[in-house]
Amino acid sequence: MPKPVLDDIILTKKTSFSLKTVQGGHDHHGRKGRSHWRTYFFAALTAAFLVFLFFSLSVFFSGATVTVYPKKQVVSVDKSAVAGTEGNVPLKLKIVQVSKKESAEADATGQKEENKKASGTIIVYNAYGRNSQKLIKNTRFETPDGKIYRINSSITVPGMTVSEGKDIPGSVEAVVYADEPGEEYNIGRTDFTIPGFKGDPRYQKFYARSKTDMRGGMKGFVYTISDDDTRDITALLEKRLTESLLKEAAKNTAPEYVLFGSTGFFDWSDIKVTSNPGNEKKVTVEKSGTLYIPVWERAALAKYIAQASIKGYAGEPVTSPNLDTLTVGVKDTSAFSASKPGNINVSLKGTTTIVWLFDQDSLIKDLGGQPKQNFQAILKKYQGIDKAELVVTPFWKRAIPEGEEDVSIKIIVE
Repeated sequence: MPKPVLDDIILTKKTSFSLKTVQGGHDHHGRKGRSHWRTYFFAALTAAFLVFLFFSLSVFFSGATVTVYPKKQVVSVDKSAVAGTEGNVPLKLKIVQVSKKESAEADATGQKEENKKASGTIIVYNAYGRNSQKLIKNTRFETPDGKIYRINSSITVPGMTVSEGKDIPGSVEAVVYADEPGEEYNIGRTDFTIPGFKGDPRYQKFYARSKTDMRGGMKGFVYTISDDDTRDITALLEKRLTESLLKEAAKNTAPEYVLFGSTGFFDWSDIKVTSNPGNEKKVTVEKSGTLYIPVWERAALAKYIAQASIKGYAGEPVTSPNLDTLTVGVKDTSAFSASKPGNINVSLKGTTTIVWLFDQDSLIKDLGGQPKQNFQAILKKYQGIDKAELVVTPFWKRAIPEGEEDVSIKIIVE
């Protein structure tokens, strides 16, 4: 075979091999380029999504917080005033009433005979006519089973009235006492007739109904304690009751009121001594107490102190967070009735902080939708604000959100 032909074949093989090699090189770089392009695309898409999500969440969670430092002034007060529940008095108050019982165990020192009549409260009704009816002391009231109870002072039962075309019986409350001592007169609630009206048309039209059970009746021997033990236990129980009653009254006092423990009035019951079943040498001594205590409108009291202590004060709304540090005394306790409180003379002494108030709802409305640069100008409208700080989220927003629910007020009294 001629040589040139062989050379051609060899060349052809080399060329073919070389071409395959070159072709394979182009495949690798093409796939790599497409892979990089996909990576860049997804990275850009992810970044765009994150940016979109960030802005969406920023809009969703947008809001504003206004931190307010109200105007305040520390003042000293040494002042007397008239306070009361009614009428035109400088200081308004209301009465909180709480009752509790306490008991303690003691050694029995003997027995004594004791006879007590049961008692309770009834409501006496007049369904007879428009005129009032006087019932004299010792008027009898009879239960359906024949037990007799009496009033120990005269009462007057009002006449009937008319309401919406209907006759309304007149009524009055009265305390009645059993005719005789004994536990059999300790009964639950029931109806009463008036035996003195028998044979008279008034008998069917005057009647009474229990407001409370009849309690306290007894007849026989009871265990006793010594005079020294009586004195000591009475002091102990009154101390416990004083603490628990004041604590309960404070718990029942609303935040807009302030309570001063020194102005309370206590009504103590007599001690009650009962034997312990199975142990005749021990008795239980029980005492109950009722606290009547004035609570004062915090804003009204702060305003009164500001008027008495701050020069130039013009009657703006104020409060005081530490009014309870004042010393408050009642000058004439005899002028105060626990059951029907009237006016009392009080003394106020001590140091407190007067804090100016402002209308938070109006501030939020005034700020809504306003550019942030208007914030300080808007504040000038509120005399009760000393200074304030505004934080708007997200930070790049130029205006305060319009929605009232998106603006919160935080008050700091330094």
